[in-house]
Amino acid sequence: MQETKPLQGVTVVDFTRLLPGPLGTHLLSQLGAKVIKIESPKRLDYTRFYDPKIDDNSTIFHTLNHSKEQVIVDYETEEGYQKVLDLIASSDVLIEQFRPGAMTSFKLDFETIKKINPNIVYVSVTGYGQNGGLHTKAGHDINYLATAGLLDLNRDEKGKPVIPGFQIADIAGGSYMLLSACTSGLLAQKTQKKPQYIDLSLLDATIPLNAIAHGMLQGGASYKKAPMLSGMLVNYNVYECLDKKWIALGALELKFWNAFCEMVEKPAWKAKTERELMSGIFPQKELEQLFKSKTRDEWACLSKNYDTCLSPILEIEEVSNNKHLQERAVFKETTIKNKTIKTYNSPFKTFS
Repeated sequence: MQETKPLQGVTVVDFTRLLPGPLGTHLLSQLGAKVIKIESPKRLDYTRFYDPKIDDNSTIFHTLNHSKEQVIVDYETEEGYQKVLDLIASSDVLIEQFRPGAMTSFKLDFETIKKINPNIVYVSVTGYGQNGGLHTKAGHDINYLATAGLLDLNRDEKGKPVIPGFQIADIAGGSYMLLSACTSGLLAQKTQKKPQYIDLSLLDATIPLNAIAHGMLQGGASYKKAPMLSGMLVNYNVYECLDKKWIALGALELKFWNAFCEMVEKPAWKAKTERELMSGIFPQKELEQLFKSKTRDEWACLSKNYDTCLSPILEIEEVSNNKHLQERAVFKETTIKNKTIKTYNSPFKTFS
């Protein structure tokens, strides 16, 4: 089989800034699309100004945008507007990430554009969508997580909501959903032979991350009181090792837990029901002490020949050097101003 680029021949005009849109359009470029990034000199992508920098732009900006054709043009002038229209007229997809109404003020809204390009797939990425009481409200990842109820489910031992150290709504609800929005829009345009408009809300797309909690709630149970996958089970938990590093045990099904018990020569720990493995019923302190008897990497090595769902918790500096991720070509290197940086390949591979 030969790896293919399914979006080869597709041109995307990209009006997005910051993280959700630019990462999504970068991934589209890795699927073969030609992406033309449009910035107004009045509203440059803010990530250009972050630290650390390579030359005048941040490494984050280069990571997300190096694979695109970058065009800085004032589309609020007659000349600049015409230049942008010419680009859109010969493109397949337009993606914008402004608040509702902004593209109308620039005369670049869907109703205008579909007259110029009747085959366009037009995607609007916003926090709260194009309608509803919050549709013009500003927001960031923390706001969408709050409104989605996800922060309610992510609390410390004192009950304080914990801010994740990474962007969930921006990427899971924005960047990745943008791939689906574009590809489904292109398919719909091809089959229906008419322009497509897609309203992508980060909040809407983030809500299903609560699927287990919502399912339990509708069944009369509370995930908050029984956080099965958030610390209640000893067989689905994180443990400190001898070297102060950490390991994740995901032996959710009993077959994995019982295999773990065989690996550590603890047959008495084998279980017949999930209830036996609840924190407070199972002697969790003994399990914690067991994990502290070896280093993280010793545990990882020991588990290679056992089906136990045991994984070292990699520190962020270790991720790009992970052998499996290298074999999967998750990262790719590019050179910016004589400096090599790692960027991201497509999260899925296609073959023919």
